[in-house]
Amino acid sequence: MSLSDRAWAEIDLDALRQNLLICQNVAGKSALWPVLKANAYGHGAIECARIYQGLKVPLIGVGDSSEALQLRHAGIQTRLLILGTAIDSEIAAIQEYDIEIGVHSEVRIQELGVIAKEYNKKLGVHLKIDTGMGRLGIRPEAISRITEALRNNPMLELLGVMSHFASSAGSNDSFTEEQNMLFLQAVDQIRCALPDAKFTCHIANSAALFTNVTPLGDAVRTGIAMFGMLPANLAQHKLQPVLSLRTQIAFFKDVPANTPVGYDSTWVSHTACRIATIPIGYNDGVPFRLGLSGRSQVLVRGKRCPIIGRISMDYCTIDISHVKDAGIGDRVTIIGSDGDERITAQDIADQADTIAYEICCRIGSRVSRRYVDSNVTQKALAHA
Repeated sequence: MSLSDRAWAEIDLDALRQNLLICQNVAGKSALWPVLKANAYGHGAIECARIYQGLKVPLIGVGDSSEALQLRHAGIQTRLLILGTAIDSEIAAIQEYDIEIGVHSEVRIQELGVIAKEYNKKLGVHLKIDTGMGRLGIRPEAISRITEALRNNPMLELLGVMSHFASSAGSNDSFTEEQNMLFLQAVDQIRCALPDAKFTCHIANSAALFTNVTPLGDAVRTGIAMFGMLPANLAQHKLQPVLSLRTQIAFFKDVPANTPVGYDSTWVSHTACRIATIPIGYNDGVPFRLGLSGRSQVLVRGKRCPIIGRISMDYCTIDISHVKDAGIGDRVTIIGSDGDERITAQDIADQADTIAYEICCRIGSRVSRRYVDSNVTQKALAHA
């Protein structure tokens, strides 16, 4: 077993493309802006951005300035929007690389206006309105002051007005409708105050897109849907999971009845059985709580095998008694398909009492990413 094969995540780039097409079809006339924050929800931002650039998406959203600069340094030329924070020391690089920034307060507008003037280059900004999320953004009652601040800082170019829905249920939650109404009122007020500004309004996310929130706005910021997932309370449509998480059997042995396994001996064999150790643990993103539920499983040779004992930092243990001929080097699937069986990120999330977003985002850097792309394979065969 080589170190590179210890644990890996397979990223299906064909599924990523297909999900984009599905989202575009649902979005209709609204532009589709994929969001790649948190290393593309654990999928690998650079490789995903390359796919999106090849498909000519108009804009990619990221979480902060470091994520934006990482993509620019990797050669991504698509428009980038920092949805979260931008560090002052990185503003010069942000302007140099024509990266757009979300602004959330009157004070920040003044600060960025001064910085942009010092560098003598316009800075594209998207004004965030707090319509009920309560996290970032200006309150609607402050719009008149904000528009005045924008007029007084001509080196800031208003390219967008945005907000963020608080509910993961989309249009199935009445609060979403209230937020959308406040947002549309704010957009109208800004257009009246700044009639020459040509900006895009965007509030809709993955949940809003797939629950028919109307109107969607000029653009839709799709994050988790691009990776084949939606909030657990929503129908999953025809989206395809992009990520599979796998490892392999590193060691196995037969143990008699009454053998304890793992920290604090929380699991004890009732009968003689065969157990296997797999080299993946909570440092790699396997939730510690999976070892507490008593119902978590992995896939080996197309069969479900229970996780036994507690999850360790680097390892966990499974019962392979019913898998004939299983041995060292056999592939073990934590998330994904094997034969007729499938374990989803949502399945893991349910057992760990969390959300699928966290399961994917917490997959560690020690887990290598393997990108599966039939387009590349077909091109290679064509030139062989």
